[in-house]
Amino acid sequence: MMNKSYKMNRFGGYVGQIGNSQSKSFGQKASRSFMAILAMILLLGNSVAWAQGRTVTGKVTDPSGASLPGVSVQIKGTQRGTNTDADGKYSLANVPDNATLVLSFIGYTSQEVAVGNRSTVDVKLSDDTKALDEVVVVGYGTAKRKDLTGSVVQVSAKDFNAGVNPNPLQAIQGKVAGLVITQPSGDPNQSPTVRLRGYTSLAGGSDPLYVVDGMIGVPINTISPQDIESMDVLKDASAAAIYGSRAANGVILITTKRGKSGKTTVTFNNYVGVATISKRLDLLDGQGYRDAVTQIKGASALADLQRFPAGNYNTDWVKEITRTAVTDNHELAVAGGSPTFSYRGSLNYINQQGTVKNTGLNRVTGRINLDQKAFDNRLNIQYNLSYSESNKLYDSGILGRATTFLPTLPVYNADGSYYEVGGSFDLFNPVAMQQNIINNGVQKYLQGGMNLRYEILDGLTVGVSGQLQRDNTVNNYYTNPTIKAYSANNGRASRTFSESNTKLLELTANYTKGFGSQNSNYSILGGYSFQQFDNDGFGAANTGFVTSDINYSNLGLGSGTLVNPANNYATSYRNTSKLISFFGRATLNLNDKYNVTATVRRDGSSKFGANNKWGIFPSVGAGWTITNESFFPKSNTLNFLKLRVGYGQTGNSEGISAYNSIQLYGQKGTYYDGTLGDFLPGYGITQNANPNLKWEVLTTSNVGLDFQLIGGRFQGTLEYYNKLTKDMLYPYSVPADGVTYFTNTILANVGSMRNSGVEFSFGGDIIQKGAFSWNGRIVTAYNKNTVVSLSNDQFNNGQVRFNPFGGRGLSDVYASYLVPGQPLGEFNNVPTFTGSYSADGQPLLKAATGDTPVTDVSKADAAAAVTAGSPIKQGNPQPFLNASFINTFRYKGFDLYFQLRGTFGNSILNNLRSNLMIPGSILETSMLKDVTTLPKNYGVNVLSTNWIESGSFVRFDNWQIGYNIPLPASKYITNARVYLGGNNLFIITKYKGIDPELQVKADLQTNGSQILQQPNSVGVDYSGIYPKTRTFQLGLNLTF
Repeated sequence: MMNKSYKMNRFGGYVGQIGNSQSKSFGQKASRSFMAILAMILLLGNSVAWAQGRTVTGKVTDPSGASLPGVSVQIKGTQRGTNTDADGKYSLANVPDNATLVLSFIGYTSQEVAVGNRSTVDVKLSDDTKALDEVVVVGYGTAKRKDLTGSVVQVSAKDFNAGVNPNPLQAIQGKVAGLVITQPSGDPNQSPTVRLRGYTSLAGGSDPLYVVDGMIGVPINTISPQDIESMDVLKDASAAAIYGSRAANGVILITTKRGKSGKTTVTFNNYVGVATISKRLDLLDGQGYRDAVTQIKGASALADLQRFPAGNYNTDWVKEITRTAVTDNHELAVAGGSPTFSYRGSLNYINQQGTVKNTGLNRVTGRINLDQKAFDNRLNIQYNLSYSESNKLYDSGILGRATTFLPTLPVYNADGSYYEVGGSFDLFNPVAMQQNIINNGVQKYLQGGMNLRYEILDGLTVGVSGQLQRDNTVNNYYTNPTIKAYSANNGRASRTFSESNTKLLELTANYTKGFGSQNSNYSILGGYSFQQFDNDGFGAANTGFVTSDINYSNLGLGSGTLVNPANNYATSYRNTSKLISFFGRATLNLNDKYNVTATVRRDGSSKFGANNKWGIFPSVGAGWTITNESFFPKSNTLNFLKLRVGYGQTGNSEGISAYNSIQLYGQKGTYYDGTLGDFLPGYGITQNANPNLKWEVLTTSNVGLDFQLIGGRFQGTLEYYNKLTKDMLYPYSVPADGVTYFTNTILANVGSMRNSGVEFSFGGDIIQKGAFSWNGRIVTAYNKNTVVSLSNDQFNNGQVRFNPFGGRGLSDVYASYLVPGQPLGEFNNVPTFTGSYSADGQPLLKAATGDTPVTDVSKADAAAAVTAGSPIKQGNPQPFLNASFINTFRYKGFDLYFQLRGTFGNSILNNLRSNLMIPGSILETSMLKDVTTLPKNYGVNVLSTNWIESGSFVRFDNWQIGYNIPLPASKYITNARVYLGGNNLFIITKYKGIDPELQVKADLQTNGSQILQQPNSVGVDYSGIYPKTRTFQLGLNLTF
């Protein structure tokens, strides 16, 4: 166990020692020292104030010579000062000869002016253009923010979310309008779901493209957030089209930290966190369950000694399998360099326990970035090397069993064996399951690259970049067959191995030329890219081991392959694909007023059909800085206003496997071999060829308005976008006639989907007064999603059902249909509940015709509406609005940060609650306390609007209180900061489930490499969801 005490030799004691308090004498000495230091500072300040000098007057103007009223004029090192009047004039009395005046005003660069022997000091302030001159990363280059034509948002490391965030995506959750990042559970191994400006596809996927230091397609979970300098989000086609066929869902460019010229710095960042389950289901306890059974089934039901054994047990099964989880994070980084060579190396370790026992993540990440310059800085070479190794303990869904196992049962029998309920097919001891399963994996990721740029002529730079990455994962699995829940699979053990290797080579040439006298310039970029993807893997399994100690360590010792031969004990695969691209970009920035950007990319992919190997993806964007026009009135109120428009096309090919376009042969049935006297696997066509298969095409229009108020004190952006996905990929049913088609499905480009919306972000320094400041920012986004079409003259799947509603006695029940003209996931097959029940306990539903309620779902309003082709809109799982409110307060060495984040207008189908509110099944599963409010004879779950709830919420997402410890001048330590923070402090919602933030993938389900026709659920709360956590964190940052 690491000792988390930190010595401070100056005091001879300990600061921040966990579990120990400071001594009283130390506190007294520290208090006296603090008061003495404070008194000295006050005396020194007053001595300056008492000094006599001359009266100094002057006038303060802006760059054009106009007077500036309200400018702060302070004598440096004192509290004395004044403000300029309406004419920009000021007057200060008793100014010492050696005084320095500090002049500051929002929107202008602060200046320090030495008085000397002058009595009149006039000052001209210059515009503070730092925000506009910030450099953001765009594809294959950078650009000043003021010159942007596309929709690009940068989040730098200093603005990352506080709290325990092992995944970089969690660090920018709520920061970017339109970028919805959802962490659907507290499982350390579950990656967030990311959707940028809505759902754009089904089979093609909707995840953005990740580019890390120029490497395309880096797994986001292999990067330590502490290594990241900034993340730039390319939201519209005019910004992202440079990445062509993989940019339809947006692009997130990640730039890692690099060394700088100067002395070597060593940083040590350490935090410890604890996590608890933020909310639990309100389940019956032992006595409550007995009372409910007595009320519903009668007292005689308690005679069942299997369910109600002697001992009056009250077992909290969720508590038995969960814990208070601890997270340790430690990072050490070394950086420095000279003008021609710089370096940064870092090592990060995080050990994050899951709140469910035997789950967690243990990850080590190392990174080395080197920069070298030569030939008068014309040659620039960057080297990148990173390695990540993650040890994962996976969740096995045991929480669902803990939710339903009866609280009247003990964990163990008297002899120490696990207590089980014989004859029940639903009740399994969750502790027995948890302690007798192995489910883990190891992911190893290695990436290395070099980027060389050489300015062969003034303004003309050529570059070559090469990158390699290798990502492999080994997963292990075993269940002990002596446990009731696992007895059916006879102790199956397995090991699987998967590996992907990627090679990337890119050549670029860029020419930049300035002209005119008002920062005018143009640039032309041309490039070539080659990327190859090699994937392979294999797996092996067996059953029937003599002892559970063997499990997956020696699969050959199992008897399953002999006793029960099958062809699924060993599997393997291998595939490769290539992507070749030519791309170009031209930009023109004229007179600090007009900006034009045009890009084009031509992609050729081996994954697509013979008739569609190549595609072209163009875009154009323009910007007009209105405030720089001569006709625009000069005002400090609105000091910057820029209009941006963009149009372009991008592609989506990420959801397509290497060989989806060609005819494949594989195992198909069996045949009897008379010679061997046994059945052997048969072979046939398992996939139809589609020579017309191609990428989905997303056409985007974007209009944006950037503005700054009060001299740049506040900044905002308002944007409107319209996105239309055409040639949407989907697996369609076809007749296997043996002539045109040989199997009953084919992947084809048919449908279309639209997203349109408005985004708004606004913020700045709300208060700036002395040592206190408050910076606030709001980020909001509205998106409307519509399925436009799903069929054409050749392909039609009819009605596609999804969002299954499951439970005891239910099968083939779905809450949603994919309907053109309606949003994806809409609950349009849910009967309306009248609020009453029939005499036999059945819910009464609104009838399709007439006023008399019905109990038959097929005669209810929803079924009739679907048949008529106009489904009832009972709720949309996609929110009307996503919003966040971000705040930072600073006072001297203290800072406070917090973020509120929420979604509004979405609905949730609470399938979990519906299955825990069935009085008739109370002997087969534990129930919620509210189960007694329903009729005793309600025994079969029924889909209805009774289970649709509002999913709106506001979450206190993350927070942090920090203090920068004042240090004496030292050449050894330059900064020390201690902080307390956390995640998910509270949530405001009317939702009755555990948490309203659910999985929102909505892409198509898969079976191995086969794409199925049913989308993953949207807005349905099922059982067994890993619980959300509430996290508290204590950390220390040191810089040497």
